[in-house]
Amino acid sequence: MFKLVVLATVVAVLNAAVYQHVVHRAPSLRARLIREGTWQKHLVEAYARRVNLKTGSQPFLDYYDDFYLGNITIGTPPQSFSLVLDTGSSNLWVINSLCQYVACQGGNGVPKKHLFNEGNSRTLKLLGRHFSIEYGSGECDGVLASDTVS
Repeated sequence: MFKLVVLATVVAVLNAAVYQHVVHRAPSLRARLIREGTWQKHLVEAYARRVNLKTGSQPFLDYYDDFYLGNITIGTPPQSFSLVLDTGSSNLWVINSLCQYVACQGGNGVPKKHLFNEGNSRTLKLLGRHFSIEYGSGECDGVLASDTVS
């Protein structure tokens, strides 16, 4: 039994690999606006936008604090994305090309998002179930799917 454990340990060590992923630190919007002296004006405008929303959905706005981005590809052929690395959950979600909200398509001061075109991926598998995730700043809901990610 001891020899088997030693052999399994040796095999595991020999097959061990280090996974590395390049990350990019995105600058803090809050720090930049404070430096420029426009932070208070931004807060007033952001509040006004939220008060005037006609729906209850959360717009995708700039982050106020530092965050990290990772470059990934999804699908076959690969579609490139630069995503916020969310260490608070195990969920990976992207906005698909069917999203018609201003937050997805751009407008009213919101930049257009990079959208996943599910029709272009030969490896996408729709799982037929819906999901909903609540965050401190809003929520996300959609359809579960699986695809090639690298």
